[in-house]
Amino acid sequence: MTVRHISLRQFWLASTFLFATPAVAQTVSTDPVAHLDEVVVTGARLQARTEIATKRNATIILDSISADEIGSLPDFGLGEALERVPGVSTVQNNDRGEAQFLSIRGLNADYNLVEVDGVALPANELGRRNVSLDVIPSSLARRVDVAKSVTPEMNGNAIGGVANLVTRSAFDGRGGLFIGGRFDIGAWDNERHFSQGGASGQGEAVISNTFGPGDRFGFVVSASRYVRDSSSLNSAVDNYSFFDPVTHARLAVTAPGLDTADVAPQRRRWLAYDNVRTREGVFGKLEYRHGSLEARLTAADFNHTNDEDRQSNILIANGNPAPASISATGGTVTSANAQVDLVQYDQERGIRYVDFRVRWTPGQRQFVDFGLNDAVATYRQDARLATYRIANTTNLAFSYEIERGDFPYLNVANPAFAFDPANYRQFEYGATLDDSREEAKTGHLDWGFNVDRSDRGLGLQVGAYARRLERRYDRAVDNYRPLSSSDYRLSTVGSLSGYSPFNARGTQILIVDPGLAQAFFEANRAGFSATSTNAAGSISADYDINEDIDAVYAMARFATDRLTLVGGLRYERTKLQTGSAALVSGAYVYGVQETDYDDWLPSFQANYDLTDRLKVRAAWSRTIGRANYDDLASREVRTIDSDGDYTIRGGNPFLEPRRSDNADLSLEYYAGRDAMASIGVFQKEISDEIITLRTTADEMIDGALESVTRIRPTNAGDFKVQGIEFNLVISRMDFLPAPLHGLGVSANLTLLDGTPPSITMNDFTERRLPGLFESSDRVGNVKVFYTAGPLTLQGAWNHVGDTLYSVSNSDPLQDRIVEANDRFDAQARYRLNRNLTVVAQAKNLTNERRRRMFGPDFGLLREELDNGRAFYVGALFRY
Repeated sequence: MTVRHISLRQFWLASTFLFATPAVAQTVSTDPVAHLDEVVVTGARLQARTEIATKRNATIILDSISADEIGSLPDFGLGEALERVPGVSTVQNNDRGEAQFLSIRGLNADYNLVEVDGVALPANELGRRNVSLDVIPSSLARRVDVAKSVTPEMNGNAIGGVANLVTRSAFDGRGGLFIGGRFDIGAWDNERHFSQGGASGQGEAVISNTFGPGDRFGFVVSASRYVRDSSSLNSAVDNYSFFDPVTHARLAVTAPGLDTADVAPQRRRWLAYDNVRTREGVFGKLEYRHGSLEARLTAADFNHTNDEDRQSNILIANGNPAPASISATGGTVTSANAQVDLVQYDQERGIRYVDFRVRWTPGQRQFVDFGLNDAVATYRQDARLATYRIANTTNLAFSYEIERGDFPYLNVANPAFAFDPANYRQFEYGATLDDSREEAKTGHLDWGFNVDRSDRGLGLQVGAYARRLERRYDRAVDNYRPLSSSDYRLSTVGSLSGYSPFNARGTQILIVDPGLAQAFFEANRAGFSATSTNAAGSISADYDINEDIDAVYAMARFATDRLTLVGGLRYERTKLQTGSAALVSGAYVYGVQETDYDDWLPSFQANYDLTDRLKVRAAWSRTIGRANYDDLASREVRTIDSDGDYTIRGGNPFLEPRRSDNADLSLEYYAGRDAMASIGVFQKEISDEIITLRTTADEMIDGALESVTRIRPTNAGDFKVQGIEFNLVISRMDFLPAPLHGLGVSANLTLLDGTPPSITMNDFTERRLPGLFESSDRVGNVKVFYTAGPLTLQGAWNHVGDTLYSVSNSDPLQDRIVEANDRFDAQARYRLNRNLTVVAQAKNLTNERRRRMFGPDFGLLREELDNGRAFYVGALFRY
């Protein structure tokens, strides 16, 4: 199987279906939500109405999700909420059920920008520019707008689009006192296995009010806390061997016919995670509005912690299966080695910022807008490991059963030996600390004349923007190996767990007790010696980056009652300085690399009302996508995995940013305030795509021949992406007889047809990638809701197609995808009175397990991740 692509012919066949129910697209409305009949219209219907109004009033191609009637989005985090927006999907936190990074129109998350009130926040994740969405509570948002076209005043670092979180204001609606919030308590199917678990749930509260003479002043204060107490299982097969079905001879990975060859697993891993994830946040805003002057001061502090224990069991074949035993469904391996290891992760990510904004409108058609923002993002992880091994032995001989595409079953011939912790000798104990801090100072000044949505005729707007970013990353490695005279066994600190993975047929896994392992190490330090790579590991990974971005723009706007034209030019200059240590003649020497680049970014947007209900939009723009920080840092980071293989990850400070020419066309149909349909087509011609290459070969490391995988980013060739988007929203089906008239639906589908870039292989040949990197060719969402009096029921389906996430320039069979996946969620609400609504909801009802595939036609399972279902009950309140 290759990563599937949708042809343009299929695009247009699909589009004819939606044109039977005409189409949609849009930007930002500042109209308050309260004008919608909030006493009568609540929950999903209120959200749908608000999103229709926002899209219709927008000046660009835009979709959104709005807060419900108590000011809280209907999901646990900002990332989950955004998955309901047309064309939006998310990249999960290591595929363990937490929406973390944003993908717009199925494109790589690195193509997109996340802002809060129009300001790009610093990144709180190792190496990436992306903001981790699971750190930001959904209660912060009044609305989230996802812009898919851009105008000159917008940040140019947005090939895919911009998601802007619009925070609550004390002046929303009618102003005055507002108190609202929610609380939930719940549980996951997958409870913790190795320690005492607790309840999951969340609580959040929002208070706002206006005060002072004429209610000119206002404040908003919110606080939230979310806890997820659960476990996850990763069932992995790191590699396979291929054999001729007739001769049983082993086949090279370049041999023809591998798709019909017999396959045998080389290594099986179970990685069982017990984790407690906690998100806490506080937010405050002080506002002033009177006459021509508006001002606000905002401050926020968000933190996400992950306390996680990962227990791993590995069985590794020593050599090929016995030839006579090999078949399409199984075989026998006569010798193997094994490993049991523990890694404790104590991780904390945070964002805090202060934002000041003032807007002066000296005349009816003129404004001056000034803003300053100071934000800090942090990441800190302390990982503590303990590893135990059995060397190659016939006592670990096993037979295996296999079916292509599924997880194989390995049956150890001597389980009494394999599961006796006394046979596992300690190999390593140690800790690794990752510490990153990024600070961004941003300022902007804008002046405009006659550019408001209600203005007619010619208008002008100019502005300037500056951002100063500093990022520091430090790693400390402190690993130890037992002395040759030390004989430390797993039986001292570990045992059989009593836990059997769902695909293990009753086989229990061995575990390491974290407290006992640490106490044993502290009591027996004299029996260990520090590894020789500690010093290098603590220096080679460190880096610092300073990035200065300066921009100016000018744009013009012309509007009549039906036609709006916006066009202009943005100029951005980027200066980059990276510092890191490199190994020179056996010593690490600190060096600095500097580079800069300029970009002229024109853009044009046209909106025309064909009728009072039918609107067409066209846009063209040039945007960029800057490289991730880890990719830019000139360094080499050496790590050793749990079975002794080396990975060396390097950077490239001279990476060019991606550059894209974007064209959009959208047709939107509005049937009153309760229904709309839209269809949009888009094309992106992207140059200098950035991909990560991995090469595996044997190299000399510290005097020994080792298997080494080198990972390094590079600019690949140019490529083109074409796509089509469908969107349909009906908040109420009044044309149906009672009681069916309470039905509503929100559905969207995005299809991509891309020509992937090519890469240079180790043998200097060119190979076109099987798909767009970290992009999906299909993204779809359907939400169906039903309202009958105080009762609201809703179900949601989210689909993401195959996604290529790793490529190799030494072996195409090592290219990897996340297989297409679907998730179903459901919610029921019952409004007891105006102030209180009870809620029950379920997540991942079908127990979808994400699967990572590789091998011929991506037909072999590499990893399967089981997160389980979750069920919550709680209440919403407002006063």
